[in-house]
Amino acid sequence: MDYLKSTLSRAILGKDIPAFPYNIGTKVDSYDGVSIWELRSGTKKEDDSPVSIFTFDCARNRDRLSLAKNAFRKMRTIRHPDLLKYVDGVETDDYIYVVTDPVVPLQTRLTESIDNNLKLWGLYKIANVLKFLNEDCQIIHGNVRIASIFTNKAGEWKLGGFELMSSIKEESPIIHTYGGLMPEAKKYASPEIIKGSWNVLKDFDVHVIDTWDYGLLIYEVYNGQFSTADQLSNRGSIPSNLARQYKQLISQNARSRPNMSSFIEQGLNDEGFFQDDFIQTALFLEHMSIKDAREKEAFIKKLNSSLDNIHRDFCKYKILPELIHSVEYGSGGAKVLDPIIKIGSFLSEEEYETTIVALIVKLFAMPDRTIRLSLLENFSIFIDHLSEKVINDKIFSHMATGFTDTAPIIRESTVKSVLLLAPKLSDRILNNDLLRYLAKLQTDDEPGIRTNTTICLGKISKYFSESTKKKVLVLAFTRALKDPFPHARVASLMALAATLQYYDASECATKIVPCVSTALIDKEKQVRTQAFKTLDMFVKRLEKLTESMPDSATPPQQSNGTGAGGVAVVAGAVATVAESWGGWAVTSLTKKLAGEGDLAPDRSSNNQSPSNDSSLGIRSGKNDTSPATSTSSLRLSFADNASGDASDGWGGDESIEAGGKKDESQSSVGMKLGVSAAASPMKLVGTSRIAYQTDGWDVDDSGWGNGEDGWDNDWTTKPSSQNSSSSSQSMSTNATKEERVAEMHQRREERRQRMAELREKKKKSGGLGARRV
Repeated sequence: MDYLKSTLSRAILGKDIPAFPYNIGTKVDSYDGVSIWELRSGTKKEDDSPVSIFTFDCARNRDRLSLAKNAFRKMRTIRHPDLLKYVDGVETDDYIYVVTDPVVPLQTRLTESIDNNLKLWGLYKIANVLKFLNEDCQIIHGNVRIASIFTNKAGEWKLGGFELMSSIKEESPIIHTYGGLMPEAKKYASPEIIKGSWNVLKDFDVHVIDTWDYGLLIYEVYNGQFSTADQLSNRGSIPSNLARQYKQLISQNARSRPNMSSFIEQGLNDEGFFQDDFIQTALFLEHMSIKDAREKEAFIKKLNSSLDNIHRDFCKYKILPELIHSVEYGSGGAKVLDPIIKIGSFLSEEEYETTIVALIVKLFAMPDRTIRLSLLENFSIFIDHLSEKVINDKIFSHMATGFTDTAPIIRESTVKSVLLLAPKLSDRILNNDLLRYLAKLQTDDEPGIRTNTTICLGKISKYFSESTKKKVLVLAFTRALKDPFPHARVASLMALAATLQYYDASECATKIVPCVSTALIDKEKQVRTQAFKTLDMFVKRLEKLTESMPDSATPPQQSNGTGAGGVAVVAGAVATVAESWGGWAVTSLTKKLAGEGDLAPDRSSNNQSPSNDSSLGIRSGKNDTSPATSTSSLRLSFADNASGDASDGWGGDESIEAGGKKDESQSSVGMKLGVSAAASPMKLVGTSRIAYQTDGWDVDDSGWGNGEDGWDNDWTTKPSSQNSSSSSQSMSTNATKEERVAEMHQRREERRQRMAELREKKKKSGGLGARRV
């Protein structure tokens, strides 16, 4: 549109255009004097994007104005990838401005020691565009020389110098008339022109002059500028495999010079001068869209391993755009991502964001699973270049579909990528959306995914908020401890150990240690080994956390008179007795729980009703409605699944003795003694004169799974409050230690007698009783 405005304004108004949409910069000095144009750098006013601007001063170069106008006209009408790309232009009475892509004169590149691969590729590109002009368009370029060739950012050569471009179909081609007006025209003129004039070209094939000039170009690329034609016979540094074709190009006989099609064909033959890995790579890229999948896969594999040997600019500005184009339009496939990401490491941060990041965002939105998998596998390479805003706003929503993908490999790769994403996720996504996905994956059908999910939670736990840590971690890891897959259980134990610092004493003691303890007897050795390590870590942490706790939660009681002293003595006696039966109960269960006997308190003729003392955490059995006769009667119901002697269930005197010697710390352990009732229970009643102090003995067993795994009830009866009161009164405040020991021995003897009586009753009633397991 800008061009049309410029042209119409010039044609109608015949004056300069004041609103030229480009800023004209400094002149390129190295190009001064080699062309009728001046080359200047420039920028587009709209976005400051760089351009090159060729300027022609009409007033100072009236004799060459026709050449400039011809070049301007031909650049607008003839397009080819290997021609200098026309962007915009304006022609006024005083100046002609031609805007192109930003380029650098080839002569400048050659003085900077250009890469040999780029030289050979450049010669191929110039030959290719001459073939297009001469054979497809029947056009003579007429000005092929170093001064007419420019390089872009990739180092590729672009042919300019359109001043003498002529079609043989024209009545009066400009090359016949103005050919001699070009700078150094005689130096680059072919032998037939030197002998005659530029008009002789009409008697030869269209390619004759361009073939000659191309031969001179080869010489100057490898040997530098020549001053006389005699130097051309010495090939100098021209490669040996190109020497024979070079001599044909500069043949004195114009009719024996090959056209560009023949020259390119010879170069691409086996062992030809264009049979080079670099050229083959570049050619494949330009024609990737028509290659089959097998060829593409082989090419990408080879390209990925050879990128380090290719010029960086060529990688960034030639290979990368071609690969991006192929993957965006579906011709490249997922494998193309590997070299794309590798080339991305050559880019600056700004280039990476505009090129690679934009592509990554676009590819994540694609439904192609192979592309998604490739992105996830390469996350570690480009994650540092992705900003938090891009990840949260543009990538996560698309990536999250991988958590619920039907393909296990996509789900697993998505979980692994979370480790890299977590530091950049917002609090909302991290503590809400992400956790919902991971919670679902903990119950995935694939054991490997469940294991990796647990590992992932452990590793990203440091990024969670404090409330999320409290709410999620213990629940997630203890759930994984029940996973049937051994490695998932090991991962859970390791995750608990790794997140040790996030748990307080209460969580460690009441939630984690009990769960970890079950893994100590796991069927898998690796689980047991890790369980011991983890448990040891938590025990040590508990020791450290409890160091600051007080020695006792009960304030010391002050003795003030006989009544207070009596209460203190009674409390001491109660502690001793509780220690005795509490310790026995634990020992008895430990030794006999395997089923050595069924024990239960007998119903007595005494009609006192058992009280329900909540402070002891004692509950009456649901099926036991008869009153108990003893202040210390206990009922232990074991499964009736074996035969044996009733005494095996109680353990005899040894168990009682052992229980009586338990240290004071064990007496405070909350014991779970209720089990499922026997089909044919045997009932045993024990009697005691010892009073029970209920204050301060509350046992909170909530949360320990009562009713689970066959452990139905804790305690079924409790000491009678009346007997407790009378027993308390019978104990003297001045009782000696010897008296208490004597009383204990007396109770033991009474218990033995009752056991013997019970055995006799069982024999008489048909031998019903506990069976040995």
